[in-house]
Amino acid sequence: MIDIKLVRENKETIKELLAKRLCDLSIDELYDYDLEWKKTQVLEQELRARRNTITEDIKVAKSKGQPIEGLLKEAKELPTKIKEAGDKTTEILEKRNYLLERLPNLPDKTTPDGPEENFKIVKNWGEKLVFDFKPKLHYEVASTLGILDIPRAVKISGAGFYIFKKDLARLERALINFFLDTHKSNGLTELNMPFMVNQKTAYGTGNLPKFEQDLYKTTNGFYLIPTAEVPVTNIYAEETLEAKDLPQKFCAYTPCFRTEAGRHGSETPGIFRLHQFDKVEMVYLCKQEESWDLHEKMRRDGEEILEKLGLAYRTKLLAAGDMGIASAKTYDLEVYAPAMDKYLETSSISNCTDYQARRMNTKYKEGNETKLVHTLNGSGLATPRLLIALIETYQTKEGHIKIPKVLQKYMGGQEIIK
Repeated sequence: MIDIKLVRENKETIKELLAKRLCDLSIDELYDYDLEWKKTQVLEQELRARRNTITEDIKVAKSKGQPIEGLLKEAKELPTKIKEAGDKTTEILEKRNYLLERLPNLPDKTTPDGPEENFKIVKNWGEKLVFDFKPKLHYEVASTLGILDIPRAVKISGAGFYIFKKDLARLERALINFFLDTHKSNGLTELNMPFMVNQKTAYGTGNLPKFEQDLYKTTNGFYLIPTAEVPVTNIYAEETLEAKDLPQKFCAYTPCFRTEAGRHGSETPGIFRLHQFDKVEMVYLCKQEESWDLHEKMRRDGEEILEKLGLAYRTKLLAAGDMGIASAKTYDLEVYAPAMDKYLETSSISNCTDYQARRMNTKYKEGNETKLVHTLNGSGLATPRLLIALIETYQTKEGHIKIPKVLQKYMGGQEIIK
C-alpha cells in the first residue's frame, strides 16, 4: 500500500497521481478518516491516562477532607468511556484502512496517464510472417495432430481447461526447462514454492482484499496462487535483510489458478483464456535505488527468451489505468500469433516500488538506516499464449510443427512434431 504519510502531507499531489490511474476512491474521505482516527486515539489515550491518576486524586481529596463524590462518579464512568473511545478508534481505523488497502500504487512519471488505450509501443522485434499457404489457428493445427484435446478437458473440468497430449505436453515441459535454465544462467535462484498460500500472504502482494473474487479459495482458507509472484515475493515477509545481501533474484515454475470471472466466451477458442495454466515467474527484491535499472534488466531477460525462440514480439508500456494495483510501471511483452493476426500478452514485467514491501513489512538495513525493499516481478514466461504463437509461427504447409532449435535439446533432438 502507499504510505499514509504521503496522504497526510501531500493530499492534492496524491489525488492528481491517482487520477492518472483512473482511481475512483476518495482521497478526501481517506484524509478525513485519518484525522478523525488521530483525534479519537488521543481521546482514548487521555482517558486511559486519567484512569491512572484518578485513584491518587481521590486519596489526596480524602486526606484534605474534600468532597470525593464527583471523583468517584468520574472513576465509575471511566471504563465505559474508555471502551466507547476504543471502539470508536477501531471503527474509524477500519474505515481508513478499507480505503488505504484498496488504493493502487502511485504511477511512475514515465508511465502514460489514463486508460488502457494510452499505452506506448517502445519496441518491435521480428517480422510478421508471410506464408505461402493459408495458416491455421493453433487449436486447428494441434487438434489435427492429436496433441490438444479441449472437449475432454471441458468434460472433466469445464470451460477454461485443456489437455496437452504427447509432443505438445513434452513441448510445454521443454519450454519450462528452457526458461528456468535461462534464468539460472542470468543469476536467478530457482525455487519450488507452495501452490497454496494463506490470507496474509495474498494480502502482502495486493491480491487481497480487493481482488478476492479472482482467487480460488479452499474450504480451509488457503488460496490457490494466481502466479508464483505471490509466494515468492513474500519469502522475506516480516524480515529485515542486510543491504549487502540485496538484490535477491528468484525464479519459480508453478501452475497458476484464476477464476477469470465473467471473461470466458469473449475470446478466440483454444488455449487463450484459462482457469489453470503454467508459468515461470521472475521476482527481485532490491535496494530502492536499484529497482529501475533492474526493471529494465528483467524486461530485457524476457525479451531475449522470445528472440531465442525466434518469435516476433512487441514491448508495450502500459498506461496507468491498465496496470495491476501494486505496480508503478509495467511493460507487457506481446508475442505475435500470425494465424490469429494478433499480439498476445505473454509477460507483464512490473516495478512495484515499496508498495508490496509495506504490506509485507519487508525491509533492509543499510548503515544506521532501515528502509523498505523494492519488489519487482515478471512472467518469464507464461506458456499457453507463447504456445499459440509458437504453433502458428512454426506450422508447415503439411500441418506439422517445427521445433525451435533452442528447444530441440530438451526434446531429445526432435526437430518436428508430425
